Amino acid sequence: MYERMLEAAKKANELSYAPYSNYRVSCAILLKSGNIITGVNIENASFSLTICAERCALFRCYASGYKKDDLVSMLIYTNREDSMPYPCGACRQVMVELFGLDKDVTIVNDLGRPETYKVKELIPMTFTEESL
Repeated sequence: MYERMLEAAKKANELSYAPYSNYRVSCAILLKSGNIITGVNIENASFSLTICAERCALFRCYASGYKKDDLVSMLIYTNREDSMPYPCGACRQVMVELFGLDKDVTIVNDLGRPETYKVKELIPMTFTEESL
C-alpha cells in the first residue's frame, strides 16, 4: 500500500501551488475502501491564507463524505531531497481531530527514506473536544 500512496502523492505533487517557497508538498490518505485521496499545499501572497497538503487532503476527505473511521493512513511527500515535510502545528492539531491519534503518518522526501509516526507522537499534548 505504501507504494500506491507514494505514487499518488508524487503525481499530486505536480499540482502544488508554491510560487513563493518553491517547497512542494503533497499528501495521500488511504481509505478503508482502498481508494486514495490526495491534497497539495496551495500558497497565497498573504502567507496566513496558505493551506498545507495535509489539511487539504483531510478537508477533501470530509467534503467527500468520509469521516475519521474511513481513514486508514497518511503519507506526506516532498519532491525535495534536502528536507523532510514534517507537518506544521496547525496540521498536527487538525490531524488529532479529523484523522485520529493512533493512525500512522508516513513522511518521506525524494531520497525515499520514510519515517512513520503515530499522530499522538507528532503532537503529544493534544487539545481535543474533551479539552473544551
